[in-house]
Amino acid sequence: MSVDASILDGKVTNNTSASQGSKSAAKDGSTLDKQAFLQLLVAQMKYQDPLEPTDNTEYVAQLAQFSSLEAMNNVSESMDLQRATALVGKTVTVSSTNETTGVTTEVTGTVDYVTHSGSKTFLTINGNQYNVDDVKQVWDDTYIEADTVASAWRATYNELPKVDSLDSQNAGQYKDAIQSLVTIFNSMSTYQQSFITEAEKNGIASYVQKLKELGIEIQT
Repeated sequence: MSVDASILDGKVTNNTSASQGSKSAAKDGSTLDKQAFLQLLVAQMKYQDPLEPTDNTEYVAQLAQFSSLEAMNNVSESMDLQRATALVGKTVTVSSTNETTGVTTEVTGTVDYVTHSGSKTFLTINGNQYNVDDVKQVWDDTYIEADTVASAWRATYNELPKVDSLDSQNAGQYKDAIQSLVTIFNSMSTYQQSFITEAEKNGIASYVQKLKELGIEIQT
């Protein structure tokens, strides 16, 4: 980036390129980098008032301060990237606000991969990008597995007819489904079983009892 300046009374009064660069940086959300800072510092030294020159220690202090800030920003960006990379393959919930409408929506899904643009890190979920700072919750793998097992169990359970509708003529066709539900439930961990409601537990027990009354035994 070139730096053009005009001088009035020994002071910089116009810096078109630097001004445009600052506006551009503000517009795209980026920050002033070290190279731009050095160019501005050189311009300041070049066009300083010769009758009241700035102390060299002041320039050194400015450079040291900026270098320290840049180092902190680099560390922050690196930590964001590491944090985001650790989420790949994990199930997360992100809370995203539409800048136009102001409407906030939550999306839950698996993080496919991570991208880094400028100073921001993004997660890709179902083909859409979300800022890593928008992550609201990271779901535990054990929870996801338990919820998946319970949901599959529940889907089969909900396909069963009402207990009272079972009779000697149709009970046989539901024996395998009921036996499967009992077997799967017994194979679940205590934590996974906690995802099955008491009403569902009592319900499957009612099916077993009904089939027993009809002369069909279920292994429990």
